[in-house]
Amino acid sequence: MTELGKRLRMGRIFDAQSGTALVVAMDHGIGGYVQVLEDPRPMVRSLVEAGANAFLVTNGFAKCIGDEIRGRASLILRVSCCSGFNSRVTEQIVVSTVEEALRLGADAVAPNFFFGTENEPRDLQLWGQLADECDKWGVPLFPEVHPPAGEGAQPYAGPYTVDAMRLCVRIASEMGADFIKTWFNGDSKSYSQVVRNSLVPILIAGGPKADTGREVLEMVKSAMDAGVRGVSIGRKIVLAENPAAMTRAIAMIMRRKASVEEALDELRS
Repeated sequence: MTELGKRLRMGRIFDAQSGTALVVAMDHGIGGYVQVLEDPRPMVRSLVEAGANAFLVTNGFAKCIGDEIRGRASLILRVSCCSGFNSRVTEQIVVSTVEEALRLGADAVAPNFFFGTENEPRDLQLWGQLADECDKWGVPLFPEVHPPAGEGAQPYAGPYTVDAMRLCVRIASEMGADFIKTWFNGDSKSYSQVVRNSLVPILIAGGPKADTGREVLEMVKSAMDAGVRGVSIGRKIVLAENPAAMTRAIAMIMRRKASVEEALDELRS
């Protein structure tokens, strides 16, 4: 029965026709001031209409936007975080439970995990417990995972090596992830090795700031060519000149296999 629960919830997150997921991450407010999210409800309404499948948010944010997504888009609950007053972003703690996610009507839970830190033994233990709870209640586990930030690499932003990313997604999928959010290197040929080493679907994170809409759409197209199953993007959508148009353009590439130029026409219109 719990296996059926996971299948039904995954079916609400992933588009039935294309098998892709367009997740808008809006969990940034706890890390710092984001003006466009002061009252997120109008933007959420517009992004639902533009084709967003799900929203990745924290507990309080979820309660704010419930009416906007009810019956129209899925909720993914961010269950770990650190505050904007803590500069050590790899030191995350679990702040919500699977039962709380169910009370909120969420279709998945999303913790953050940074491999290779001094907190890894504790984090892996917490991950195992969370995976067990997700299996118990039939709730998909959607971790955001990153390998150690080596020389020149920054947490979340990379760059990371293909070997590091292959191991990162393999650990995540063997630890019980049902789908994964992680970094994308921008190169479809090499990243396809990462995708092949995962046992579950991968959605790419937004990564470093992009200067143009074309860069965002080229990133999405390259990732889809590598075999990923979608995106979980925040700032590249919510800080775009027209967030709804950006969402529609990304959806065209993901669901209709549109070219970057075709998606740009949508973005400009």
